[in-house]
Amino acid sequence: MCVVSQLSGIFATDQAGLPRGRTARDHDHIREQQQRRIVRGAISAFAKHGYAATTITDIVKNARVSRQAFYEIFSSKEACFLAAEALGRQALQVDIQAVSLPTITCPDQWVRQFIRAYLQLCSAEPEFSRAWAIEFPNASALTLQQRNAFFEQLAHALQQGHQTIRQLNSQPIPTFPAMFYDLAVGGAYEMVYRQIAKGQFEQLQSLEDVLVQFILHTLGEQPRKSEK
Repeated sequence: MCVVSQLSGIFATDQAGLPRGRTARDHDHIREQQQRRIVRGAISAFAKHGYAATTITDIVKNARVSRQAFYEIFSSKEACFLAAEALGRQALQVDIQAVSLPTITCPDQWVRQFIRAYLQLCSAEPEFSRAWAIEFPNASALTLQQRNAFFEQLAHALQQGHQTIRQLNSQPIPTFPAMFYDLAVGGAYEMVYRQIAKGQFEQLQSLEDVLVQFILHTLGEQPRKSEK
C-alpha cells in the first residue's frame, strides 16, 4: 500500500479546490494537501515535458493551485522535484516495511520481497517512474546527488540484510568488497531503467525472477524457485 493513493496526477479545472483554513490546524492540513497536489502535478509535468521544459505554470496548472501557493511551499522547481522523489521513496519504504528479517531465513525470500515491492511501485506509477528514472538524475547536481544517495542506501540495506540472514543461519559472513552490493543494486536497476525508458511498464513485474537471480548470484547465493 503506497503512502499516497497516487504519486502523480492532474486536477481538472472543474474539480473542487481546497477550502480556506480557519484555524492553525486547518491551515497546516491545507498546506499539506497543497504540497501533495503540487508534487503530483509536478511529477506529471516532468514526465510529460521533461524537467528542463517544465515551467512553474505547468505545475500549478496541473495542481490547480496559485503560483503564490507554490512559492509558499517550494523555493524552486528543483526543490519541488526533490520533495517528489522523497515522497516516492517514502511510498517504497511503506511497501517493504512488512519485510521482517528475524522471520526470514532465506536470502532468496528477502531479496524477492524487496524486488517485488519496487517493481510493483514502478509499474503502478508510470509517470513517477519515468520522471525519476529519466529526468531526476539529469535535473541538477543536487537531484543527482540525492538519487545516488538512495542507491547507496539500498546497497547498504542489502549488505546488512545479507549479513543478518547469514548470521541467523550460522553461516560465515561474506568477505568480498562492499562494492559488490553497489554493483548488485546498480546492475539490477539498469534493467529496470531500460524498460522504463522504452515505456514498457506492463513488463516490469516480469523482471522479478531474473533480477532476484542476478542479485543472489552476485552475492554468492543460490536462488530458489519463485514463490509468487
